[in-house]
Amino acid sequence: MTDTGDPALNIVRAVAAVEGVEPHELDFSLHEHVSTDAVRSLAAMDRGEWELAFEVPDHSVTVDGTGAIRVDGELVHRSEGIRSDEPR
Repeated sequence: MTDTGDPALNIVRAVAAVEGVEPHELDFSLHEHVSTDAVRSLAAMDRGEWELAFEVPDHSVTVDGTGAIRVDGELVHRSEGIRSDEPR
């Protein structure tokens, strides 16, 4: 998926990629299931040794200090969320 610099948006894009839909087509808002402020705070830490796991409808999501996002245990590669109209 394209790294936007916003970890919360990257999570949304990862789940959307797994579902095969655009992020705005998801049936939930991320902030209903995890504090997006907390996700951003963790990502901004100098120490990259952290992991956060949470549930969204129909999926388990794990994010870690390296920026890796796993949905249902599978790593979502950055390229999976790139749309043809987005700059690379």
